[in-house]
Parts: sequence; C-alpha cells; structure tokens
Amino acid sequence: MTDAARFTHFHRLEPQVRSSGGGGQLDEALEAQVADPLFLLARQWQMAEFHGEDGGSPVLVTIKTAGVPVDRFRPGDDGPSLPYPPGVPVEYLAEAGGPPELTLRAAARAGVRFLSLLAPLPAGVRDDVTRQVIKRCPLVRADDPEAAAEHPLDPAGVALGRVLKNRAPHGKSLAKELAANWRPDGLSAGHAAHFDNAADRWQEWFAATHATPGPTTWVRERLEHRFGVEAAVGNRRVVLTAPEYPGGSADPYRFDLDAGDTPLVLPGEAPAAAGTSRVTLPTRAMYPGMPADRWWEFEDTTVNVPAIEAGPTDLARLLVVEFANVYGNDHWIVPVELEVGKLHWITRLTVRDTFDETWDIAPVTHERLALFRLSDARDDKGAPGPPLLPLLPQAAGRMEGAAVEEVLFVRDEMANLGWAVERVVRSATGRPRPRADEFPLDEDPGPSQLPGAVLDYRLLTPVPPHWIPLVPVPLVPGQAGDQNGTRGAIRFRRGVIPRHGGLRPGAVGRLLEPEVKPVYFRDEEIPRSGVTASRVPVAARDREGRLYHWVGRRVRAGKGEAAGGLAFDAALPAKDGRP
Repeated sequence: MTDAARFTHFHRLEPQVRSSGGGGQLDEALEAQVADPLFLLARQWQMAEFHGEDGGSPVLVTIKTAGVPVDRFRPGDDGPSLPYPPGVPVEYLAEAGGPPELTLRAAARAGVRFLSLLAPLPAGVRDDVTRQVIKRCPLVRADDPEAAAEHPLDPAGVALGRVLKNRAPHGKSLAKELAANWRPDGLSAGHAAHFDNAADRWQEWFAATHATPGPTTWVRERLEHRFGVEAAVGNRRVVLTAPEYPGGSADPYRFDLDAGDTPLVLPGEAPAAAGTSRVTLPTRAMYPGMPADRWWEFEDTTVNVPAIEAGPTDLARLLVVEFANVYGNDHWIVPVELEVGKLHWITRLTVRDTFDETWDIAPVTHERLALFRLSDARDDKGAPGPPLLPLLPQAAGRMEGAAVEEVLFVRDEMANLGWAVERVVRSATGRPRPRADEFPLDEDPGPSQLPGAVLDYRLLTPVPPHWIPLVPVPLVPGQAGDQNGTRGAIRFRRGVIPRHGGLRPGAVGRLLEPEVKPVYFRDEEIPRSGVTASRVPVAARDREGRLYHWVGRRVRAGKGEAAGGLAFDAALPAKDGRP
C-alpha cells in the first residue's frame, strides 16, 4: 500500500539563493562579474576596440528621396531619341527592335486568321473571296523573297510551303494589300462592308501582334547591344547608356551615367509631388557565419573563418576576412520602396542612434571608390558618377526557349582566316534547324587535265557549306598603313566560298545578315577563345500582367580555335574509277 501522507506534490520549483557568501542574489550571478577587469581592458586594447569613434547603433532612420521619370529611349550610339512607353520592359525595347521577322508558319497562321473572320459570309461568296485573297497574296512565290521558303535546303520548310500554298495567304503580303485598301472583285455592298470590317479588325490584331518597338540596338561589328535611356534631372538631361549589353537581364550595373561635361548637382529638397519622406527602423546586415555580438550566443559553424587560407597577395580574400571579423556589425539595411520607371536619389538621410544623438549622413565623395554608384561614361578610368539609382521596368518571370539560331565565331590560324559557323538556323516552320544535317554540295572539280594522272589538282579543298569565311581586311578602307594609330589593325569581312552545286552558298540566318553587303566584324570582338552568338525566343510579362514575346540575341564565350580544313593548291589522290 502507498502511504498518502508521505506522497508529496510539487506545483512550482524555485531556486533558493543563499544570502551569505559571495553569491548574493540571482541578479549578481547574471552580471557575469570577473575578478580581473584589467585583463579585459588589455584584451580590448589588443583587439583595437579603443580606436572606435563611437559605440552607438542606429535605431531610427529618416530618409527622403526624389525621383524623375525615365521618358526617352535612344537605340544605338547615335540613334533617334524616342518616347519611352510607360511600363514596357527595357529588355523588350533593347532586344526586339529592328525589322519584323515572320516565318512561313507564322505568315500562314496570320492568313488563316483573316480567312476565319470571313466565316459569316455565304459559302459561295466566302470561297470566291478566299481564292482571290490567296491569288493576290500567295504564301510561296519564287519571284518574291518575302513570300518564299527561307532556304532550299530546309526540307521541313519546303514541305510546309507545298502543303499550305493553296490553303492560306501570306500574312505580311496581306497586310500590305489591305493597308492599300484592296478589296476582292464582285462583292455586293453588304458583303463588301463585312469584308472591310474584317480587314480593319485583322489589321489591328496584326499590328499589335507583329509590331516592333523601334529601331534595332544591335551593333553587328561589336556583337552587342547599345542603347540608352534619358531623364530630366532639374534643368539637365541625364543619359544612362548601356555600351556593352549582351542580352538577358538589364540590371542597373550594366549602365553608365552621362551627365554632360559639367558636374551634375542634384536638387537637395525635392518638391512634394516628386519626393517622399519615410521613417523606418534599420536592420542589421546579416550573413552566415557572422561573429556573434551577444554574450551568451554560440558562434555559427556555417563558416569556418580560421580555415580560410590567404597569402600576402590575396587582397580580396583578406578584405573579406577583415570585413567579417571587424566591420561586419557596422553595416545596416534601410528598406525603402521606390517607384519603378524613375531615376531616384537620396536628398537627406538622418540617423538617430542608441545615445539619442542625430546624425546627417552625406554620400561618399571619394574620387575612385564608391559602392552602388554608376560609372561616369565620359571618364576613361571609370570614375563614379552622381549617386543616382535607376529603377527601370524589367521583364518579370522571363522565360527563354531553345536557341532558334546559333553562330560560333572562331579563328583558324592555319588558314589565316576566321569562321562563322552557322550551327543552327531558324527553319521556315519556326523551329531550329541544324545546318550540319544539310546534304553536301557538289564539290567535284571535273576530270584531271592529264589522262592517267594519279593526282587531282584542287584550287581549294571543300569546306562545309555552313562554315562562312571571315576574311581579315585593313581597318581603314583602302589603306593598310597608319591612320590615327591604326597601323596593322584589321577587321573581318564576311566572305563566300565558291560552290559547284548550283545552290546559293553562304549565310542563311539573321545573325550574319546575308542580305547586307558588306558585313564586317571587329578583330578584338573575336578572341582566340571564340564567341557564340545566338537568338532565343523570350516571353515575359510586365508589372500589369501584359505579355511580351520576342526573339533576343545572346552573346557568350566560345569554345576555342577551330580548323575548317581549307587549303589552297592541293594535289589529292584521284577518285576511284578514274584512269
């Protein structure tokens, strides 16, 4: 049996602090007193803690900002200054410019869409109108390059043209005819009114779907985009230039600031309509492995600082270690919400610390060192410009597909040439087409001149048809000597290797621009490591949810040198079957 009188219940346990001795009360134990404060003072002296100017921390920040809208877009180095459409992603303006591109499949879809708008017409009238439209705007026509398959060696494109040539008109040709007020013959007044209504609706859709934002920003010789945006700061026009934009995300660090020849003075206090004032709490900048700043906090083992090995010349690594151990707790973050599509700057920054002191923080004015500052476009040494922060509309949730065109630029030192290898081009169907799958052209130079010869003479050895030669020529036309310090400077000119098969040789895709003559590429833009340029389909939305789709260019590093096997004056063994 259990003795209930001896069974004890505990509802709460409290510590009993002895009132005698050195322990004293509980608060004395939590003070963590030491018997040798001089030792701690010596350690503080060794750690250079006495060199600190103050020990306060920010507790309240008042920040005032101002901003001006970005209102102009300038394609290229010296392109026209165009109005900036509000809310349009800057990547779309930078990459989608230039002449419109309409593949055979897209042209057929546009034509079929117009024919579907004629469904309310009677069957006989609709069939007659369809025949006249297709006859007026044929999908495939040999004498019109815009209404023909892109390349004879594109089997999918040729098959698509054969299937659809009598079923759909060409959308681009149809847009031109409807813009000129063309109308089929033999329509009554009611049927003509319905046709005109369908034409107006279709032209509005075609202009919105296949429109381009403006001139191209692509600089062919440099294999890069160049553009700029403008804003009015006070009574000055400020230009943000992107001199070497390879495509992708147009982040602020890709821009340089061109504020003119005279220094730009930012307005101190902005008007109430343009500026905003906020009072916020600062947040300490944290990172994994940061040294603990509290007495009873254990150090994080995510980063092992003593294991970092750095030599005397590893300045960058030593700076990281010094920041982590000495200055890591001196960085704070002040969240500020700013409006997109404007050029912002801080007019005033006031900080109140733990000692109830107020400090006015001024921007850093160092000539060569500045964080989060755009470089001065007019300074060759990259000096920082005024403290301006651009927040341009960017493409949100950008999605990119597989490259529909890819060109590999390489050097061939043995042939003393460069090569533009068209690995992938866009088919008439809109899908990528590898050019290496093309059947080889006829490279037979004919029988040997001497009967019974065992060797054949070749003026040049065959090269794959998708290898386009880049011939080095002097940078200054008509002069190979010194002109403004360009002695020995060259550039590459797109060339053509003669073929014997009768098919058109040379480039096919838009990156090499076969319709333009001549085409040059700068020597310094094609290094020994090579360059890969591609065109990828992109789809993105803006902040309002509007969908944008375009084909953008991308430039990245190549795969080294390559040899096309080109040789001149070659004596090769005779083919089998010859005497």
